[in-house]
Amino acid sequence: MKVSIVIPVYNAERYLDECIRSALDQTYGDTEVIAVDDGSTDSSAEILGGYADRVRVFRKENGGTSSALNYGYRRMDGAWFKWLSADDALKPHAVEALAGEARLLGWPGDLIFYARYDFVDERGRRAGRLHNTEPNNNRRSRFERNAILLHHFYGSGITSMFHRSVFERCGTFDEAIGFGEDYEFWLRCCLLHGCRLHLVPRNIAMSRVHGAQLTRTRAGEIDEKNDRIRDMVLSRLPAGDRERYAEAASRVRLPLSLPYRARAAARRALFSCMPDSAARTVVGRYHRIRNDGL
Repeated sequence: MKVSIVIPVYNAERYLDECIRSALDQTYGDTEVIAVDDGSTDSSAEILGGYADRVRVFRKENGGTSSALNYGYRRMDGAWFKWLSADDALKPHAVEALAGEARLLGWPGDLIFYARYDFVDERGRRAGRLHNTEPNNNRRSRFERNAILLHHFYGSGITSMFHRSVFERCGTFDEAIGFGEDYEFWLRCCLLHGCRLHLVPRNIAMSRVHGAQLTRTRAGEIDEKNDRIRDMVLSRLPAGDRERYAEAASRVRLPLSLPYRARAAARRALFSCMPDSAARTVVGRYHRIRNDGL
């Protein structure tokens, strides 16, 4: 089953070459790489031009990440959609791990697969032993998973993969929402259309910490935006379901759920004011707190 790796690109010249090479170097053979240049004004177009013989490159006017992802989806040949951000990178076995899990489960069209990842700095160096260690919710009921998702975002977009029928079933990414498109899409798919997030317990990607990323530049807005997204999706449910989910989400008690929220708040506050050179130190402290369980 062909997997289409879609990379939205906007002024990503610093990390783009590493990102593209990581997508091309996958051990899973049946892939295509699609890069959507979302109106970049730096040298991203020239970098992409160097891969024109191996990457399907498209250029469009700037419309945001959601519009670039949707543009790539509408032009992909694969049955499976894989998202990769232009400042991050995949490990060579990434698609193979995701596709292997999908094959094991019978290539289900209602699951959004995601996995774990390392944090790396602006030079691509792993931040010590630091990595994402989200709990495995696969054995929970769909209602429980949805309540957890309402409680907090999980299921990293850069590690995600799902069948193209998810778009046909749930609609595409919301191009009007701005940042937070992954959270809105997960909630819409899972709460309104019966999809499920499914963890592949492998470490498959490298998420970069740097000064220009959204976590730092829009840190103060993230909580407020996520609350609006939750309200927007819940408002589309019947009143009884809406009340059940809202109540269940308020009672979610997961291991480290309080530390999770405290860490997230601390990270957003610190990242919004720290210089680039301190990003690695901040990430280290943040994860040491997590590993110690506060």
